[in-house]
Amino acid sequence: MLDAKGLVALAYPVSVVGVGPGSGEYLLPVARAAVQAADVLVGGQNALALFASLGKEQLRIGSDLEVVLAYIETARQDRRVAVLLSGDPGLFSLLPRLRQHLGVDAIAVIPGISSLQLACARLGIKWDDLTVASVHGRGLDGLSAIAGARRAAVLTEPKFPPGMVCRYLLEQRSGFQQAWVLADLGLPGEKISHGSLEAFAGQQGDGNSILILSRDEPDFGSLASADGPTAAAEPAVQPVSKSGEAVGTGWYGDVVTPGLPDKLFMQGEAAMSQEEVRALTLCKARLRRGLVVYEIGAGSGSWTVETARLIFPGTVWAVEKNPTAAALVRANLERFGITNARLAEGAAPEACSGWPPADRVLIGGSGGKLREILDAAAGRWLRPGGLVVITAVTPETFSSAWRLLQEATWSEPETVLVNLARVVPRGPAQVWSGENPVFILSARLAGESLAAGNC
Repeated sequence: MLDAKGLVALAYPVSVVGVGPGSGEYLLPVARAAVQAADVLVGGQNALALFASLGKEQLRIGSDLEVVLAYIETARQDRRVAVLLSGDPGLFSLLPRLRQHLGVDAIAVIPGISSLQLACARLGIKWDDLTVASVHGRGLDGLSAIAGARRAAVLTEPKFPPGMVCRYLLEQRSGFQQAWVLADLGLPGEKISHGSLEAFAGQQGDGNSILILSRDEPDFGSLASADGPTAAAEPAVQPVSKSGEAVGTGWYGDVVTPGLPDKLFMQGEAAMSQEEVRALTLCKARLRRGLVVYEIGAGSGSWTVETARLIFPGTVWAVEKNPTAAALVRANLERFGITNARLAEGAAPEACSGWPPADRVLIGGSGGKLREILDAAAGRWLRPGGLVVITAVTPETFSSAWRLLQEATWSEPETVLVNLARVVPRGPAQVWSGENPVFILSARLAGESLAAGNC
């Protein structure tokens, strides 16, 4: 382009913007600002969809990269161009081609959260020792990069989905013992599956996924543990009494309904719901497999254990501010062999920072911050249409919760008061002994679900 004196002026630099896994909540503020400042957006379909409301000129990246590069070169002469790349531009992206075509001085790179980072965060593992490969545009030959690796990550695509990659690795006798497939990370349909290469080899779909591989036996921080990638197997139960001694009722490991007997859990000073209240509470949560569930105020961990069993291979994200109670939660998770739960020590809502979007929020204890917790659930945590379920043992807590659930943020509020009585011996007679009544409240976040079947 020419300046006011008719001299040749420099073209605008091109912003190469990492837009993360595809969800607006994982988009860095600096990336959002760069997009706002741009006149033209270039990117894949999902990346462009994030900014469709801005009304800017867009070009979708197709199979002919030369056409795209020529368009960028022409457009940047008199307009600001932002190239939107999924994840982080530094991880298997178009960045090298842009550098080669435009020159390093003509681009400004803005990092993003890569799918690899998010996958490892979901599994609770570090990623500095992973060998990383991609089959995007490279085919199965790209897997030579992970030959001999102890732990590896593979970025897959629809043409070369995880099942095909696992079949290839089996044919090559790679020696990997277990695999995790993480699909649609950060999006409403997010799915995490775990199993052997043999189990995944027969699967179809889940093209744009992260495949995490390990040669080790299962000690690798997995969120799920099963014989197959979508297996519904329950974690083995090691029944224990209040003192921690085995009680010999291991057949409960096959039970698929909520309300496991209280005697199976290790118990201490932390509060624990009675088994009948726990069963009704979890029924009100309308749980199903594959959900993401927050538990606020984990107490002894009985909700944590039961929820994790019911939603496997989904994940429970629990928080408990009392260190003694948190230790009890961990002990019960270990007793029941639960691997699809994460526990944070601290007070909600602050301690829940960085958690993935939730389908359900269960509140067993609010620590006097019920308003703040419900505001966080409505504003940041829950997907539209998600459920919140609250238990209250005092009329005051019930009154506060019921009032808050009447606000426009929530729909379909309901409550039930549970009164239990048990037969207990009193001298030579058997009499009824009443338990403390418990209020169970529930409501749905106003708005339609982002994806069919999520809630």
